[in-house]
Amino acid sequence: MAWPRRSVVVAAALCALVLLLAVPARAQEVSTTTSSTRPRLTTTSIEPSEGDGGGGGLSTGNKVLILVVALVALAVVLTVFTWRYWRATKPARASVAAGKSSPTV
Repeated sequence: MAWPRRSVVVAAALCALVLLLAVPARAQEVSTTTSSTRPRLTTTSIEPSEGDGGGGGLSTGNKVLILVVALVALAVVLTVFTWRYWRATKPARASVAAGKSSPTV
């Protein structure tokens, strides 16, 4: 019964990976520098407007990260199903190894 235990371990690892990578994105600050006759450094921060969805929802970066992790998980699942199907439909090698050919009708 190694298969169910292995599946649980893989599922737990994927969930842990999603939880570790899905940290909230930090707000980005835009800084600009201008130079004139006298060198000056000016830093400007842009506050998020009311329509940016700052109400505690997922940021765009987190949504993309979740989508990428979900697609990788789907690829792994499809790979496992393909491998299992290939193993289940593989012809027997005993007759080929013994040098026997299939009878013709």
